[in-house]
Amino acid sequence: MTSDASPSAVSASTPTEFLQTRRMQLVDLHYGQSLDLLRLGLESRVARHILDAPLDTLRQVVGMIQHTQRTVLERPGLGIWYATDTRGQFIGIFSLMPSTEIGEIEIGTRLLPRAWGRGYALEGGAALCTHAFERLGLPRLIGLCTPDNRSVPPLLQRLGFEPDGRTEQFGRPALRFALPAVAYRGIRRRKAEVAVD
Repeated sequence: MTSDASPSAVSASTPTEFLQTRRMQLVDLHYGQSLDLLRLGLESRVARHILDAPLDTLRQVVGMIQHTQRTVLERPGLGIWYATDTRGQFIGIFSLMPSTEIGEIEIGTRLLPRAWGRGYALEGGAALCTHAFERLGLPRLIGLCTPDNRSVPPLLQRLGFEPDGRTEQFGRPALRFALPAVAYRGIRRRKAEVAVD
């Protein structure tokens, strides 16, 4: 049996589930999600920590969806995914995408502020690490953040990422973290605070 629909046409019309975690569903990007993605892009508390191009117009959102769909066709298993909570409410996006550093794959997330501090980033990050290493066989992942971002470094370190110097992305300074596949052990406990006398 054959279908006249190309893979890109199917992905453009019907979002398919990529991954399910305990409290989230991640699905492929779809043009019908554009207004939610624009709302995320226009959220100033999110935008100030973004290293790559902003998503503050519908044209930019559509461009991101098209770029992601091309990446999915060229590199199955990679992509950017639309995340919803157990009530089906949009909370943000998660990504595994080729980095601007040749040969590297970067993990990332952007969450609406109402989803901050609730463990979603850690839960989704762990699921993506497992996918990257166990299903895709990637040798390692990197994570980047702005130097003034206080939330991302502890999150990455709980997933096993280690500081790996500084770099630039799109002309902006960034902290770099790396996680070799052989070092991944799931979510780590928070480091105990050391009392200072």
